[in-house]
Amino acid sequence: MFAQRSADAFGAHKTVSPTISRRSIVTESRLRPGRQGVQRIYRLTQEKAMIGEYEYLESIGVPRAQALQVMSRASTAFEAEMAKKGLDPKAMKFGAEEMCEVVDFLKLRGVDEKGVGALVIRHPAVLSYSVKERLEPLFEYMEAQFDRNAAMFVEDIERRPSLLGLDANENVRKMVDYLLASGKTKEEVMEYLLRSL
Repeated sequence: MFAQRSADAFGAHKTVSPTISRRSIVTESRLRPGRQGVQRIYRLTQEKAMIGEYEYLESIGVPRAQALQVMSRASTAFEAEMAKKGLDPKAMKFGAEEMCEVVDFLKLRGVDEKGVGALVIRHPAVLSYSVKERLEPLFEYMEAQFDRNAAMFVEDIERRPSLLGLDANENVRKMVDYLLASGKTKEEVMEYLLRSL
């Protein structure tokens, strides 16, 4: 009776059998496969495959609660880096080995054990950068241009991790040249970079 009235209320002209309960309709709709179910299965499969990456992030000082966010942002940055180079990001590997290469480079340059985790939390994209193509040239350029040693530049990036997002071959060289040409001193340019990025 209730089923008949509710069907009439919504303008349906079919009669609903009173033997079919509302609960079975809801259950059936939850079991039906669909896009969300497929996405959930894909996500769970991906997360299981990435357990090694999450464990690695925890080992460098990234709290478990933030590891997913850090990995997500680093993966997004990796995809953008590969797309910028004209490569297919899905064909390229990004995992604990690639992150380890970046972390080892930062430690070699003077970032301490605790500082690496904090740096990665504040600027997750650094994990996706190429050491040879992006990080080494940046350190060399900043040290040479501003008469700083590695320890001084490490202090700068610990203060402002987004400096690592600069590319020595693209944006930072143009910015620095423009600011120096406009009459700023090297100290003023460095302070500008530390405040504005």
